[in-house]
Amino acid sequence: MNRFRRNYVYENMFHRILLHITIWLSITLSAQTQGIPWMRFGPEAFALAQQQHQPVLLDLGASWCHWCHVMDDSTYTHPDIIAFLSTNYICIRENQDKRPDLFARYKDYGWPATIIFHEDGRELVKEAGYFNPAAFLALLQKTYTGYRYTPPEKKRQITTPVKGGWSPRTAAYVRDNFFRYLDTINGGYDMQQRFLEYDGIAYALLHYKTNAILRKWLPLTIHNSYLINDSSWGGVYQYSTHGDWQHPHFEKIGTIQARYLKIYAAYYQETHDTTALHHAKKIISYLNTFLKSPTGLYYNSQDADLHPGEPAGEYFALSSAHRYQQGIPLIDSSCYAKENAQLADAFFTIFEATGDNHYLQTATTILNQLIRYYKQPDGGYLHDTVFTGAIALADQLYTCQALLHGYRLTRHHSWQQEMVSSAHYILQHFTGKNNALYSFTGNRLIPPEYLLSENIDACHLLNRLSEETGNKQYKQAAAGIFRYLTSGAVLSGIIAEPGIIMGE
Repeated sequence: MNRFRRNYVYENMFHRILLHITIWLSITLSAQTQGIPWMRFGPEAFALAQQQHQPVLLDLGASWCHWCHVMDDSTYTHPDIIAFLSTNYICIRENQDKRPDLFARYKDYGWPATIIFHEDGRELVKEAGYFNPAAFLALLQKTYTGYRYTPPEKKRQITTPVKGGWSPRTAAYVRDNFFRYLDTINGGYDMQQRFLEYDGIAYALLHYKTNAILRKWLPLTIHNSYLINDSSWGGVYQYSTHGDWQHPHFEKIGTIQARYLKIYAAYYQETHDTTALHHAKKIISYLNTFLKSPTGLYYNSQDADLHPGEPAGEYFALSSAHRYQQGIPLIDSSCYAKENAQLADAFFTIFEATGDNHYLQTATTILNQLIRYYKQPDGGYLHDTVFTGAIALADQLYTCQALLHGYRLTRHHSWQQEMVSSAHYILQHFTGKNNALYSFTGNRLIPPEYLLSENIDACHLLNRLSEETGNKQYKQAAAGIFRYLTSGAVLSGIIAEPGIIMGE
């Protein structure tokens, strides 16, 4: 073996050993902070709160979250915080990635999210982001004092059906709302955060040839998004802040990789822009190097920090070789159904764009593993194989979407059966009185949420299922969801949601 080849082999062997050590550490390191008696979110914690007449604090974060690490190191380790919480609160800590029910309920508050409950389950406080010790102690003290004088809970109101409708005027409103947020100078949306969102790109791909604004915005947005792609390892950072593309948050999350892979593949298929294909392949290289599990499923995420709580901008500016010398940010080695189903859907998309059977094989492996290990006897899919307390719509929805996509490409009869079974499960278990779909079932401690993005995607899916199978039940269910999406209550709060128009 020549010297170059020998060094190459040794270097790759070193990288793989280092990667496996990193994954092992992510599994074995405890997420709990010493000194605070953390519990899990469940009936036991609230039963204890009622027994001791204490409020309940929920610290909801993510394994990849920089400011969660900072709050752990600076706030939850502070003696005054530990003493006050241990004496006056029932304390709960959860990872939002593992709890799709809690994610759905509190995603608008970002991570870390701090939610304080009355002992009877009412939400008293919902706060977003990092708190220093002094500010957090003041919040805890004020809330505890107010909790003691909170009157008994009133009976909850029953949700009434929402009336909706569709008209040219409503369509124009949704369309104008979308165009109002387009940034035609820098690309993306005119918001503090810059990122790609699938429905916006999909809508632009449908109309850019006949619309001058989209003809300019679409390639500008795609090309500028490359700035939040990791130039050394590949993969996409979560988003950029400061209203531009130059301030990325460095965590790499599986569902983000799936979204960008699908977008770049669809953009390449439509425009034949090879830069998009190049970045799609870089995402796949990253996934296979860092997040692929031995089962063929993919791990959830990689941390934003090399050392938890310490900014890592200088680290991510390094070459691949220099990064390996310093170490690898921790990898959350959980494998979730939703994220893997979205990756399967993305791999089907790049297979369509390129004809490369390797991508079809990857998607097939993912789907078969989800069916084998995550499907329950009643037809539903678990979020992961560890937590079974609540069932999430997202796991059913995106698995069914991937099954439909795969069936259209391969005509595998077994996938047809699985997608019909999954669709039946969704409609049976998640349909609310207003025809929209709940985001989760099985958690009696918090009311279920209707997530706009999930209902838009469900509307599209059910319409495609109706076309594929001829089953009018799917069309009727899609129409019910569409009435919800076009109700005044929903439309009054939308921000750039062209997916509603595409659900017509």
